Amino acid sequence: MPVKCPTCGTLSVQPYSPFCSERCASVDLGNWFSGKYAVPTDAEPDEEELDAIIDAMETENADISGDDKATDSQQGAEIMPFQRK
Repeated sequence: MPVKCPTCGTLSVQPYSPFCSERCASVDLGNWFSGKYAVPTDAEPDEEELDAIIDAMETENADISGDDKATDSQQGAEIMPFQRK
């Protein structure tokens, strides 16, 4: 029994089920990779792990921008819209 493609709503096709095409399957996978979809959890994030991720992102941003005059807080604000405690 054919079902509707979760990406575009057309009927699914057997080789790509539940999607209608390889494109729609790829769009869905890209949504997972980009963080558009998320699995809810009650677990609290590990603060040390989050700090390490933020530090790595700030370092990567500094390497990409090449702007040595920007402070760490300015670089973090570009990446993360929140302040660390």
